[in-house]
Amino acid sequence: MKKIPVVMDCDPGSDDALAILMVHAAENIDLRAITTVAGNLNREITAQNALNIVEYFNIGVPVAKGSYPIMKKFEALDVSIMGEGGLGNAVLPKAKGEYSPYHSVELLHKEIQKSPGEIVILATGPLTNVALLLSVYLEDRELIKEIVIMGGAVYEGNHTPRTEFNIYTDAEAAKIVFQSGIPIKMIGTDVTYRTPVTKSDLECLLSNDKKVSKFIGDLMFYPGDDKRPFPEEGIFIWDGLAAAALICPECMEYKHVYVDVETRGELTYGETVADMNHYLKQVPNTHIAMECKKYMFLSLLQKTIEAIE
Repeated sequence: MKKIPVVMDCDPGSDDALAILMVHAAENIDLRAITTVAGNLNREITAQNALNIVEYFNIGVPVAKGSYPIMKKFEALDVSIMGEGGLGNAVLPKAKGEYSPYHSVELLHKEIQKSPGEIVILATGPLTNVALLLSVYLEDRELIKEIVIMGGAVYEGNHTPRTEFNIYTDAEAAKIVFQSGIPIKMIGTDVTYRTPVTKSDLECLLSNDKKVSKFIGDLMFYPGDDKRPFPEEGIFIWDGLAAAALICPECMEYKHVYVDVETRGELTYGETVADMNHYLKQVPNTHIAMECKKYMFLSLLQKTIEAIE
């Protein structure tokens, strides 16, 4: 089996952490590096979380520190959403290893140059690093095979009425990426909101004593307590779905349309404007995930747990 070479650009974050494990465990993925960016938390914490995860689970790839948003003031998520450290209730030993000597943008560039035309970027945080890469190393635009993005919303935002958090955090960067001409898959709120993971789902997945199962449960605040009861409707594992789209393309159903990003609107800054009815007469540039076969997604989570010691 020929593996897909992947660089993961992320802002761990509990759902990023799970996505890292999914990509690491997948038999068809060759994870080459992890680049981090400010997003769920500041860039120091996201980088440290990534390094801790890599060391704790013996993932064996370089981890680089990245950037803050290009144009707007950085605004981290409220700590009540993912916990003080961003990993829910999970606490990992502080890694003894060192970061890559390269900035995230430089590490992305080096990996792309090593495997021209082959690298897929899995971007599960704001698109700052990717946009800087495409702006500084113009030649890389022709050498990236695909970008799989967790971000965007066609019909319903999760941060403002019209926007999803990752795109809102750096809309200028997102605009550069969507206009780059590189093939894009957008795994946004339209599919994540349709794929809740319930308490019953997690009871089945985590009913063992493996350290990875405990870690995943802690990431998701499962099974909940008096202070933070587990939602009856389930939780949305945003970045895990993006990882699933990369690992198992057949689990998603897409619509191929033209997408641009609003950067000037007073009420719509960060909106991914998807031309679902082809009003703009532009060539489609994005495959937007609209449906996910949930049983395939849960199967991937099960395989992740089975594969990691």
